[in-house]
Amino acid sequence: MKTLRLLPFLALAAVPAAAQEKPASAGEIADAINACKAVTSSTWIELDDLREHGWKPYRKAAGRRAQVIRGAYEKMGNEALIIITKEDLKAKACTVFARLDNTSDYGPTAQGVSEFVGMPNRADGPTYFWALGDGKVMRVDPTGDRDKPIARFEITAIPQESAE
Repeated sequence: MKTLRLLPFLALAAVPAAAQEKPASAGEIADAINACKAVTSSTWIELDDLREHGWKPYRKAAGRRAQVIRGAYEKMGNEALIIITKEDLKAKACTVFARLDNTSDYGPTAQGVSEFVGMPNRADGPTYFWALGDGKVMRVDPTGDRDKPIARFEITAIPQESAE
């Protein structure tokens, strides 16, 4: 039964590699990160607000028609993708996927993004962590595979302590 719940996520996880034809630049990734920061709060992710930042639901070509892929967002002229799953909504997380030419581009991509969002606070192996301000944090991890490597940037709102 648990496997059945994972199937939609696995299908969605395959979207980034299929959707991105070229690697995203550090500026494109930063643009997606800024959109995620703007729509993410400790109480919810305002998906409708992505449109205000130029992001719209991702449409996958399906013959003569285009099929909307739920939870995936694209922006004209930007090779990065924003993916928000049901689990992300619960965790108040917004994820940016950026295709890489090869696995060795992961470090330089993270460094390039740092020029836009500041230096990471810490690292744990290949994972880097940032405090973005406004109650948000970000981590980047390498994902994908050798043939289709991806840098995965996750922007999360820090839960607010209840005042009692």
